[in-house]
Amino acid sequence: MGKKKEKTPFHEKIVMGVELEGYTILIPRHEISRKMAFRRKGVGEKGERFTRDWSIGTEYNSRPFSTIREGLFLLKTGLRKYNSRLYRSQSKSNQSRQIFLVGGWRDRFAGTHVHLSVAGHKFSMTETQKLASYIHDHLPLLIAMGANSPVWSDEITENASNRVLKGSKIYFRPITRRGLKCQEFDEMTFNKGRKLKPATLEIRVMDSNIPEYVLATACVIKACSLVWLRRKKPVNQLTHFQYMRSRLEAAKRGMKARLCWNGKWMSAAEYLDRFVWAHRSELKAMDVPQEIWSTLKLLKKGINGSWILHKAASKAYAEHPQTWQKRFAKNYVKAVDHLLSGNSLLSFIKILGLKTPSISNVWLGRERLKLL
Repeated sequence: MGKKKEKTPFHEKIVMGVELEGYTILIPRHEISRKMAFRRKGVGEKGERFTRDWSIGTEYNSRPFSTIREGLFLLKTGLRKYNSRLYRSQSKSNQSRQIFLVGGWRDRFAGTHVHLSVAGHKFSMTETQKLASYIHDHLPLLIAMGANSPVWSDEITENASNRVLKGSKIYFRPITRRGLKCQEFDEMTFNKGRKLKPATLEIRVMDSNIPEYVLATACVIKACSLVWLRRKKPVNQLTHFQYMRSRLEAAKRGMKARLCWNGKWMSAAEYLDRFVWAHRSELKAMDVPQEIWSTLKLLKKGINGSWILHKAASKAYAEHPQTWQKRFAKNYVKAVDHLLSGNSLLSFIKILGLKTPSISNVWLGRERLKLL
């Protein structure tokens, strides 16, 4: 008798992939640039791509993954391959490049696109439109969580996501809840797929290309997708006016924004609490790793990528306004090397010279139930 075919666990039916763009830091000058970062030939894995983006330069495409734990591992190990100083062939070189995980700095945008498909199933446009309607009204939360571009045109601003504020009309145009189309530069779009790539729903609004924040937003996206797959009702629905106002708030203030949940305005932290509680069964089934729970707790305290960059850049500017970018970049290279070597987001923050916040007493869930 032949072997019985193993059934795919329910939470693994949603398959995800990440396209991640970034600036680079040239070493030893510690100059922030858009020059390509290159990985050594022969170190790429099947399904993984190191490519050139026409606008920003460096782009990394992960292998498809079906669990959050796998996705975190793939992003960290994949991005680590850009560190040319790890290669023996580069050991005698006078110059190397490190990827800079930021949503904007000079005059170009760098962001993260998440792709969704269903394992073993060919997506149709109609199905993808229904799935998109479950995610759409949570896009402001994804923008708040993924904000990572407080610097624009080499100036430190008070905006959490200059990328969303300045680039939405061109690169990720807002759509209505049921307005998904096959439009490349909409905030969500349907990709028909190719011979070796399945049709996917692509979500384009997130700035953050720091692995922990990418996978925290992936948790939200996957939880919504599992609700759709179970044919349950969406937990939050907004008018288009409420959606656009929430979207603008999230782009300006990040996790300090006030967002709308079924007509009620609340802090982004309370919104995240409600989301976790409403999707508690989906999140438990997903086997979310401890690193991502810790990241969600940081987000509840208002600490996203934009907060980290703003604080670190402002600290460097206060120390010496004329050379603040070089000072910042020097600290950042140390911090990102540490992060991509498998260390925690908290230690990344600490190496940047910022006070590491305590999250030991932070609870997730509207009823303050600990899910771990």
